[in-house]
Amino acid sequence: MKRFIAIILTLMLTLSLAACASKTYQVTTKSGSTYTSEGPLKYDVQSETYKFENENGKEVIINQEDIEVIQEKD
Repeated sequence: MKRFIAIILTLMLTLSLAACASKTYQVTTKSGSTYTSEGPLKYDVQSETYKFENENGKEVIINQEDIEVIQEKD
């Protein structure tokens, strides 16, 4: 039983540290729209676009030229 509890506590600690490590970013476009990404943005050099997942889990793709600023959120 003690071993089971130790495993559960270790798993909970690992998951809580992983949750703290994930960062969110706010993307503001030149038209004034704002998006919040869950995790890092991925830049595609060939198409010159940023791809990310928003807070609702939907994939968003924005052209680099349309982005005003990308800020890390607290």
